[in-house]
Amino acid sequence: MNDEHNQNVAGYLTHELRAPLTAMKHALNILQDELGPGASERSRRILKAALLTAERVNRTVDDILDLSRLQCGRMPLSALPCDPARLAAETVESFLPWAERQEVRLYARISRDCPSVSGDGARIIQVLTNLISNALKFTPPGGEIAVLVEPGRRDDAGSVVFSVKDTGRGIAAQDIPLVFRYFMQVGPASERAQGSGLGLPLARSLVELHGGRMWVESAEGAGSTFSFTIPVNIGAPAGAEKPPAADALTL
Repeated sequence: MNDEHNQNVAGYLTHELRAPLTAMKHALNILQDELGPGASERSRRILKAALLTAERVNRTVDDILDLSRLQCGRMPLSALPCDPARLAAETVESFLPWAERQEVRLYARISRDCPSVSGDGARIIQVLTNLISNALKFTPPGGEIAVLVEPGRRDDAGSVVFSVKDTGRGIAAQDIPLVFRYFMQVGPASERAQGSGLGLPLARSLVELHGGRMWVESAEGAGSTFSFTIPVNIGAPAGAEKPPAADALTL
């Protein structure tokens, strides 16, 4: 009863937040259209900051609802055959405009022998979205972010491994154990203020619901690589649903 009550409260609160937030974003978009190309640089900068803040709040609202569902054991999750190449390529493509504005090279590299996986495609994209957006936040202009997809080997055999590798500032050794804790943020205070501390723990929980695992390899000043596994689709016949060659999927 407690868990059900908590989920109902979270659902009510997120609904109450989402309604005015949607109205705010709509008003900002109208203002952006009305200002047009003749707007001053200062006006465009202020409007851009307001839109980014609204989007950040919207993601936090989504994270709170997902957290409530996870805690109650009511996270909806399908287990269907998915093409990992398509999931990675589509997610990367959606971030290309952002990466271009940040002057960061973003690309996907998918192994040509990746099998299909069994999972919820929308949730796998949600995990990739979280990892790529984090990488963009911490990668300076001129840097690179690679999204890699390859068959698991050794301990990860029977899975596909997704990795997001950046050339950002990296994570201090003492902070690495903290990055997957709820509401915990690491790094400089100015960068911690940009997030809720929910994204990475939620992403790891979604991966674990699929029967996979998530980990990070990083060193301060040398970038970070966040990786996770998703089990292969056992029901697929050998050689079925092969993705195109890796070169065709490099964006």
